[in-house]
Amino acid sequence: MFSTKKIGMAVLPAVFLLMPFQSFAQISLSVENMALGGGGTTYLTGYETLFVNPANLYIQEKNYTLQVSLLQGAGYYDSQLAVNSPTQRFKRYSETFYPYDNLRSNRFINQENRSDIINRNFSEERLMSNQQSKADIYWMGLKWTREKRSYAFALRTRISSRTGLGRGFFSDEPVEINEGYRIDQSFNQQYQSLHELSFGYAESFTLLNGLIPQLSEFIIGIAPKIVISGSYLNTNFLNRYNIPGIGSGWIHEQKFTQQSTGYFSETNDAFYHTNNLPGFTEGSLGDLLRPSGIGMGLDIGITYLITFGDDFSTLRRQDVPTEKSLRFSFSITDLGAVYQYEKPLYFETEYSTREAETPGPVSELLFAGSPGEHLFFLDQNEEHPLRSAETRNPGSFDTTLPASMQAGALFQINRLKLMGDFSYALSNSAFSSSGLVSYFGVELRPLSFLPLRAGTRLSTDLPGYYSFGAGIETSFFDLNAAVQLKNKSIGPTSEIAGASIVGFKFYIP
Repeated sequence: MFSTKKIGMAVLPAVFLLMPFQSFAQISLSVENMALGGGGTTYLTGYETLFVNPANLYIQEKNYTLQVSLLQGAGYYDSQLAVNSPTQRFKRYSETFYPYDNLRSNRFINQENRSDIINRNFSEERLMSNQQSKADIYWMGLKWTREKRSYAFALRTRISSRTGLGRGFFSDEPVEINEGYRIDQSFNQQYQSLHELSFGYAESFTLLNGLIPQLSEFIIGIAPKIVISGSYLNTNFLNRYNIPGIGSGWIHEQKFTQQSTGYFSETNDAFYHTNNLPGFTEGSLGDLLRPSGIGMGLDIGITYLITFGDDFSTLRRQDVPTEKSLRFSFSITDLGAVYQYEKPLYFETEYSTREAETPGPVSELLFAGSPGEHLFFLDQNEEHPLRSAETRNPGSFDTTLPASMQAGALFQINRLKLMGDFSYALSNSAFSSSGLVSYFGVELRPLSFLPLRAGTRLSTDLPGYYSFGAGIETSFFDLNAAVQLKNKSIGPTSEIAGASIVGFKFYIP
């Protein structure tokens, strides 16, 4: 079993020193890929591709037998209010991973803050907005190549807190819906940490290669993994005020559900039984990372690689790197489930509707997404819905991994790469919301060892950003860095949406 203090001491320096910030619903959190906008289905070829598209393990862009990497990481913080100070942003980001400390935190807001939140997060009469804090760390990774196959091994921890807040928490102006009006004070939060041990391989699919006379290959990759889950939380509170038509009064509809394990069950059950809000001064990140569930997962992918010109890497893969190619890739990641066994709890209230004279008041508090913060946030104006739960079920349950499908294409000629990716999340989870997202990136090497990268993400429901990165890549080691800047309609801002730095990658011939 994991020691709480040792985990906290080991993880926090890595998370906070190696991973200042990174991004929401990106395919991969590797530093190179983050600089290219967040895709990676066709671009990544190192050990990180185990979690994105294992087929790309087969592609060699350097002459080496073994790739070794330690402590590669990234993180992300999407705030409700703009935080331009790097120091203050770092502080806010770090707080979202610690249990909420009501005795030390100051989250009070005024009317000006509420107006800023509406303008920043609820454009075009949107009723709900999403924010996410996320951190990934690759503790170690290995990739080694053989004559006909490539293999890889990686150990990764990823943590995410994703929240959704209704517009009605910050504005008492109704929004027109169909033929009526609505004030939405709904709330949801998902928090999860996953420790993953993955081992995979890739090889050329000989049966199909012989059907095409070009210098091309169909490649298939597969990567099973063991997954250990930390404490889990999934809270959903439907809380809406509707006016069906002219002359009608307010109709208030409510329903609350919550599933939890580990640390969340301990603190929330204490609140349920005593009706006392805890101070949360004793909790730690290590408490949240303690094993609470175990499961299995699978990442699989295929890539069609076409080389042209004087690139003969498909014929001499081990001593001729791929430099001129066109690639098409497809992958399905995070197929699997986790059995949640440590202090599992399920709370539920019945769906209800009733007449109301007025909607609930606007919030006096900002919500940042810290574990346990929802107890205080939802309790500020009326009784917390957890207190009135009719169902309390301590039975264990299963949760699915955040499965998604990816597809992409990449054009590579010497020192230039152009790429585009699409990702579709199959379910809502702490790590991503369901829906389609596209990514575009370019890499240019003015010098063979100096990659310059840029990219962006396009989505109707997610905040946008522009990403930039650079590195030093030699025959024996790589060192890269990347930054993402939040964008508005006029272009990039000075607000950091993401950044990452990677430990050395070593290459052994």
